[in-house]
Amino acid sequence: MEIGPTAEPGASVQPPSDSPKSLAWPQRRSAACLLAWASLALWAMHLLATRWPYELHPLLLVLIIALPGIVFRAGDLLFMRQRQRRLAGWWRTGARLAALPVGIALALPLFSVLDSMSMARFEREIAAWVSQVPARPPELCPADGGVPIDAALNAYLEQSDALRKATLHHGDRRFVIEFAGRSIDIDGSTLYYDSATRQWQRFHNDQREQSDKFAALIEPLAHCRFTLS
Repeated sequence: MEIGPTAEPGASVQPPSDSPKSLAWPQRRSAACLLAWASLALWAMHLLATRWPYELHPLLLVLIIALPGIVFRAGDLLFMRQRQRRLAGWWRTGARLAALPVGIALALPLFSVLDSMSMARFEREIAAWVSQVPARPPELCPADGGVPIDAALNAYLEQSDALRKATLHHGDRRFVIEFAGRSIDIDGSTLYYDSATRQWQRFHNDQREQSDKFAALIEPLAHCRFTLS
């Protein structure tokens, strides 16, 4: 009787590779999940880059959920391609857990970039209207409260889901335009343009120091409320 070779003591046993046919369905499933997570992340990114300015935003939570999913599914596909077997058992659980901090670490700086893009777009779209304010401050306070705007600005306001109500603070050859901004909670945020610095500023309404600074800025100025319509 013929006896086959036996493994030497201490030699490691390599796990068998799965056949390409047996990997077809897991690969397709991981690819579909990767596509779904990527689509969700791209949707959130588009909205965050084009929405009315905000201090944090509920869509940040979507990025925090979607990006770890992208990291895990991309790693899963790469593992199956390189090793010709599935990532299984505790290794798979460990990979899922490892994807969480990596995905969150990617989500936070990405959110910061999208936040800046949203604010930059707001400043760009409203710049022409702001430049007209010094020449006609009384017109910004009509009896009905409505201030007409051009079609381009109106399109931006519609697309960005803008908060159209605003307040003009004016006096002593200076004016401050105040808008409400969005946030991840119910407190909201404040956007304001100061004609003295010619810059937009933004703060969350929970930030006491910034709120007090803004209150001191507008205290000596007269004010009127209006709506961009």
